[in-house]
Amino acid sequence: MTFSVIVPVYNVQAYLSACVKSVVEQAGPADWECILVDDGSTDACPAMCDAFAQLCPGVTVIHRSNGGLAAARNTGIKAAKGKWLLFLDSDDYWPPHMLEKLRAALAAAPGYRWYVCHYLEQDESQGMDARPYPGPVERFTPGPDADPDYAARVARLYAAGHWAVWRFCIDREFLVQYNLLFWNEVRWAEDYPFDLVLAGACPKLYYLDVELVVYRANRAGSLLNAGLAKHFAGIAAVIQRFEKMFAASDCPWTPAEQAEIWRRTANVFWPRARGAACRDAEVRAACAPGLTACKALWKLGDENTRPDWKLFAFLLNHFGPRFALWAAGLLKRK
Repeated sequence: MTFSVIVPVYNVQAYLSACVKSVVEQAGPADWECILVDDGSTDACPAMCDAFAQLCPGVTVIHRSNGGLAAARNTGIKAAKGKWLLFLDSDDYWPPHMLEKLRAALAAAPGYRWYVCHYLEQDESQGMDARPYPGPVERFTPGPDADPDYAARVARLYAAGHWAVWRFCIDREFLVQYNLLFWNEVRWAEDYPFDLVLAGACPKLYYLDVELVVYRANRAGSLLNAGLAKHFAGIAAVIQRFEKMFAASDCPWTPAEQAEIWRRTANVFWPRARGAACRDAEVRAACAPGLTACKALWKLGDENTRPDWKLFAFLLNHFGPRFALWAAGLLKRK
């Protein structure tokens, strides 16, 4: 078995058929398995998954109680048998002939355990067809990255959104060897802490000039469009997990690597914090406790590019979240 495709499924009945069809109809040998992990869906997805498993060779289904995207992916990882792991969100799909191109690219660049690919974007809110993303300026240069500097590797990985795991092709045995799984307690932005740990365990990766996925951007009901309060809860869970890791007596992370991880986590936090600074009192009240839970990040990150961002950080650090959200919200247009 060459590829294991892990597809977490939760209430996406309008998109699931296109997703599975894009895998089943790939050209070339049937050297793949597609693992549908139904994460307690309450729509027609459970029955649809069962039907796909019965009708489509290579497709299997696992039903589980709802535990979130991270837990669903971990369920798929533990069930997988292929050499390479691919992650496909159930509201996205593969371009035609993608596996053919991926097989050829892997054969041309052997010896790596982690590959990162390009992707296409289809903006659902504007009804646009799939197109290459990011633009030509931001697209990475294909080739290896074995920079011993952890911060430099992570910076390139995060440039133009390279961090999404559905852009990755990862050696399954490598994940098993290092017990690398997603963090179940993180229920939003599950990819970025996984990436930061993976980048520490895997000191070299390869960028492939293959468009691996068609990503549906701005889809109604997407988990990425969930409420800000949930975002802060996810970031707070990441903070707690990293604090525990770094405090361990056998912590493998150097002080410089720890600082880079905190900086990256802060850069995830700040855009959500600014989003909570609005004129809606209910949103501010719901988000204030989450900002408090993320206090470890208040003085970190790269919030020095715009004066209004610097002002919000100043207000937060000196007057606390409730006042900072209210005052910064006044500066925004209605």
